[in-house]
Amino acid sequence: MNKTMILTGIMTFLFTITIFAGNADNYLKKVDEMIDPGKDMTGTVKMVLIDKSGKSEERDMKTYRKGEKKIFFFQKPAGVKGVAFLSLSDSKMYIYMPAFKKIRRIASSAKNENFMGTDMSYEDLAETNYSKKYTPTIVSETDKYVVLKLTAKKGGDAAYSKLIIKADKKTWLRKSIDLYNKAGKLVKKMKVTKSSIIGGYPTPSEILMKDISSGHSTKMVMNNIKYDSGLKSSLFSKRKIKRIK
Repeated sequence: MNKTMILTGIMTFLFTITIFAGNADNYLKKVDEMIDPGKDMTGTVKMVLIDKSGKSEERDMKTYRKGEKKIFFFQKPAGVKGVAFLSLSDSKMYIYMPAFKKIRRIASSAKNENFMGTDMSYEDLAETNYSKKYTPTIVSETDKYVVLKLTAKKGGDAAYSKLIIKADKKTWLRKSIDLYNKAGKLVKKMKVTKSSIIGGYPTPSEILMKDISSGHSTKMVMNNIKYDSGLKSSLFSKRKIKRIK
């Protein structure tokens, strides 16, 4: 094999890597766009907490979103009624506990802690854009699906070291996510078990998150979803979450 053939082979290999890297970035951008579609969204969420023996506990929430700002507000049972989680960005998150009449900011070191006994962390609920925190590569691809490996960017504040995301290439909804902690251990699995088109937007209607170690899982069932209803920005403030109904 002469030098020209070797050089051609190297250039072809590098070109192929570049093309796949470009596709991975484009694919992740499409996934990001479908995490929070529309200008705003309102809805109700039934959270079902299920332990490893199958015993379950239900909680009802109302949710509001405008852009990347989000609110989750517990309506029942009585023990959690009035608790509200406000996410203004991935670095500004707050929780209001009515029993103490106090709003507490979620520290960066606590973003990966479970939210109110569920299997969702604060960061899981607040997530709006993977591209800011992770570098994607393509693991596999078919006509219907693409599997992306997202590796946390160096110097960033991602709560996970790696995510493996399977995305539907028609809707760009996440079908499943494997979540790895900073030690590289698989800690949780998320699946979108039901979805539909609402207001022209592909929308998950049932999500299951399972903790690998404990066997505990949380099912989130979304109902009454409405997009682009004109929510006011003033709703998303520390002052307002004390009075949300």
